[in-house]
Amino acid sequence: LTTVLKHIFQKRKEKNKLDYGRKSECKQIKQQCNFLQKKSKGPHYYEILTNEKLELSILIGLWILVWFKGNDWNVSKSSFSFKDVVSLMTVGAVVRKFYNDWLEFAYDNFPEKRTQPMKTNREERDVTGRDLDELREIEQHDRITMLVKFFLDISFYFTIGKVLYPQFTFVDKLVVNKFIGMGTSSVLALIAHHYTLSFGMYFMHRYLHVNKYLWEKIHSKHHYAKTPLARTTYMDHWLDNIINALIAEYCTQLLIPLPKVLLFASRIFRILESLEKHSGMSGPINIVHTLQRIFPYAQQPHHHDWHHEGFKGSNYTFSSIGGLWDALFLTRHPGRSDKQATVAATSYDYRQNASGGSKGGKSAYKQLNAIFDRACPLVLTAFFSAAVAKAYAAS
Repeated sequence: LTTVLKHIFQKRKEKNKLDYGRKSECKQIKQQCNFLQKKSKGPHYYEILTNEKLELSILIGLWILVWFKGNDWNVSKSSFSFKDVVSLMTVGAVVRKFYNDWLEFAYDNFPEKRTQPMKTNREERDVTGRDLDELREIEQHDRITMLVKFFLDISFYFTIGKVLYPQFTFVDKLVVNKFIGMGTSSVLALIAHHYTLSFGMYFMHRYLHVNKYLWEKIHSKHHYAKTPLARTTYMDHWLDNIINALIAEYCTQLLIPLPKVLLFASRIFRILESLEKHSGMSGPINIVHTLQRIFPYAQQPHHHDWHHEGFKGSNYTFSSIGGLWDALFLTRHPGRSDKQATVAATSYDYRQNASGGSKGGKSAYKQLNAIFDRACPLVLTAFFSAAVAKAYAAS
């Protein structure tokens, strides 16, 4: 009986401490909002996604064009119509908006599931650790990203649409129509597409860290956020975002093209995965990451959290989907899998923790890791060249 009473008392004490922490945090966030609102004339940092009105205006304009000129602007010998391209943009925007809202709601209401421990930021910084000047800078890059991305989506459709979205044979269509039944060809194509995407993104991300110029001028903007939240997912230098889009949405589709249904599914999956990776949450609340645990060396949001916590000094977990390339190229780190993120720890995390953490930091592997760093531009050149060659040959 004494043991039970002690346990109940301890749980109540922990709950009171957590409630106090949440109240203190809410008070801190309100103070930060008031401070930044007085000094900033532009959109406030705490909006879920910046430039939403601009994005909505562009999408409405494109749908008006579809309504009046949609059939006249279809590219011949392409499996996508102009309406399909606009639909893909719209679906992406809607999924980003609503899943982002859900992850932010979860972060606010389930603090016990957060990957990083609660900490107090200085008054002049927001909850992710960014100051007013950094927020204004990111706001401008976010606006440029949106405009350039819309331009690329439309221009690539009209210039290389028949190569980017090729027509498939009857057999291919039959397999896609049976996608719900898990047709073998469709599943293999989807997996190959995602691992190719992840390969290109891995070496681009790694190069943005190891190259001093690219780090200082471009990628460091994304790492203004030391405590990542879903809202910070696409808050990068505009060139960083465009390079990622070139790899993930154009080059990979050229190398391993997916039919319409699979491409929509792949794009949605990729958006969910990116938002979850920056959610700051651990456990089953991250639906896509929970599903991909079946893949070897799978990574969870707590791996990417560690990447942000360490700023440039934490050159780990560069993979965008899964964790195969981090494991192969010695940049996998278990993160907080033995602390706050125990609930999301993978079997490979347990093995890494038992052996003393990441291999990449050990002296025996440093020389090999340096070779991989120097190989980044060569690998990226080969990746982009292969995509261009494929487009040229197909056209």
